[in-house]
Amino acid sequence: MDTIPFLVRAPSDSASDTRGLFRKSQEIVGKRIPVDALKTNLQSVSQSVMTILQDIKQVGDFRLKEVTFHVEVSAEGGVELIGTASVGGKGAVSLKFSE
Repeated sequence: MDTIPFLVRAPSDSASDTRGLFRKSQEIVGKRIPVDALKTNLQSVSQSVMTILQDIKQVGDFRLKEVTFHVEVSAEGGVELIGTASVGGKGAVSLKFSE
């Protein structure tokens, strides 16, 4: 099985599943993530984003040429969209879609 090295947040020991801004600070660790899991999850998120954006080609007199989303990769290879700009500088992967 092929793997790729990633820096990720260490899984929490607590039973809490709180996410986002209210998540407690966690240690960043190096982990090898299965390429197949990461590929599958990135494809799924990308396809969902494309479905959302398929009808947004033009806004008023402006054409949409490029959209950038930031995702975070979990220790298991999961991919989650980052929904707030305040965490954008914490090592996210950028998905940039151009026309």
